[in-house]
Amino acid sequence: MMPRSVRLAALGVIAEGVVGVVVAVLLALGGVTFSVWGFVALLGLAVGAAGVALVTGTRGARGPSLVAQLFVLGCGFYAAVPSHRPDWGVPVMVLAAVVLYGLLCAPTRAWADAEDGEDAEDGDGVRH
Repeated sequence: MMPRSVRLAALGVIAEGVVGVVVAVLLALGGVTFSVWGFVALLGLAVGAAGVALVTGTRGARGPSLVAQLFVLGCGFYAAVPSHRPDWGVPVMVLAAVVLYGLLCAPTRAWADAEDGEDAEDGDGVRH
């Protein structure tokens, strides 16, 4: 059974994917070219798919989700500092940091390192 940290991180990754698709729709409605909003939609769908894969217990989805969090941190920093929009950037960075912690904490690492069919043990000795 997967630890709670994986499930919570997966929900955060899914939320980021949904936000990516919503942003793509808003870009399309705003008249931005297909090459831009299509790329954003594709990224949003890919991040959402990684989140769904995490929820279903696919250990291989942890890597793409980690990479996505690094990109989200960068986007949040860009929004907060150079774009002078900390009201947008800081919450994005906080969400990415929380999800990143959930993907890197000890119970998640133990779950990810376990072989298929093998129980993982979290930090307090409880087997999942």
